[in-house]
Amino acid sequence: MFLALTGAIPIVLTGSYRAGLFVAGIWLLSVAVLSGLDAWYVPAGGIWLREHDAKLSLGAWNTVALRLQNPLARRLTLQVRDSVPPLLQPQGEAGSGVCEAEGSWALAYRVFPVQRGDFQFGAVSARYLGPLGLVWRQRTHQFVDVAKVYPNLLAINQYDAFVRRGQLQEIGVRNSRRWGAGTEFERLRDYTPDDEYRRIDWNATARRRAPVVVDYETERSQNVILLLDTGRLMSTRLPLEESDDPDVYRGRPLSRLDHAVNASLMLSYVSQQVGDRVGLLAFGDHVSRFMPPRPGRGHFLRIANALYNLQAQPTEPDFGEAMAFLGSRVTRRSLVVLFTDVAGSEAAGTLVRSIAVAARRHLCVVVTLRDPAINALGKQPVNKVDEAYQRAVARLWLDERELALQSLRGRGALTVDTSADAISSDVINRYLEVKARASL
Repeated sequence: MFLALTGAIPIVLTGSYRAGLFVAGIWLLSVAVLSGLDAWYVPAGGIWLREHDAKLSLGAWNTVALRLQNPLARRLTLQVRDSVPPLLQPQGEAGSGVCEAEGSWALAYRVFPVQRGDFQFGAVSARYLGPLGLVWRQRTHQFVDVAKVYPNLLAINQYDAFVRRGQLQEIGVRNSRRWGAGTEFERLRDYTPDDEYRRIDWNATARRRAPVVVDYETERSQNVILLLDTGRLMSTRLPLEESDDPDVYRGRPLSRLDHAVNASLMLSYVSQQVGDRVGLLAFGDHVSRFMPPRPGRGHFLRIANALYNLQAQPTEPDFGEAMAFLGSRVTRRSLVVLFTDVAGSEAAGTLVRSIAVAARRHLCVVVTLRDPAINALGKQPVNKVDEAYQRAVARLWLDERELALQSLRGRGALTVDTSADAISSDVINRYLEVKARASL
């Protein structure tokens, strides 16, 4: 377009109408011919590849790279855009650059999956600049690429990295090994002022003529059962708490079940690292999946596969059937961690009664997620009539919720009522606390 407009200069300099028309025609014809030749010789591009992990992580930023291999003996100037499934929430999937002759060029971007399952990337749309720099020509490169979105496996790698550096507090996990807790003998060591007197080994103290205390290691090979409610309330999506961190995802939020699945996978990993056996039971109006408790990394991977396509159902959860099924399959005393929601007095009453039955044999932990929107409504200032109504309804819902949690604690269950961004760390801390106190 710019080249065609520059023809106005010689047209004006001709000084006559007829000569101007002639020059304009010649000029535009020349521009059209040159543009056609430029378009004709626009290269077909090279070989495009899309690189990413075989298993993408739910609720985390995953890196994807588009890579161009240029087999030509000339450089390619290009613009490119990838076709990303909407539920993968891309960031930076379009870009431009120059790929040198017989070289390669890459565009790296990120995706934030907000749902588990299988997703297929679309075609890569690329525009290449002609050798004369006059024309961009768009080409579509089709190739099949299926991405599997699993629970947050990247969080497992992050956890391992912080364990190696001894910085678990950076992700909200308190010290996972507390000397002096548990019941299995670990070692004898010198007394320090922070030690409890009941930990002193008087026989060893008499032999060494100096205070000696006993350290105990937390028990291994205990059962941890993950119970996931897949009823309708678990399909609601919860935004994260307000944060000043610019890297925090602010798009479409995850569902309650997605947050519960991520926390379950993390707890499964930590438990098998400690040496415990982990089992899984998912239920809605009936039990949909069950994996008996077993130890080891192989079993952890099987649990990850079982969680990867677990979806919420538009049904009411049957807590009674789930607990009866658990009681018939798991007879050994276990730590039962139930991820659910507390809403409505009738549903909460059913949950409380079912937990009371299970608590006779097992140690139960009920994990629930707070809704920041309802919390905000319950605290909002009242300036209008409709705002007063909204606040009253929110306060009633919050009061019923707190009453249900108190009832659960009164029946012998432990509760973890937390936010979506802290569920994994809070659940792990409660698990480590149970282990350290030998409560199981």
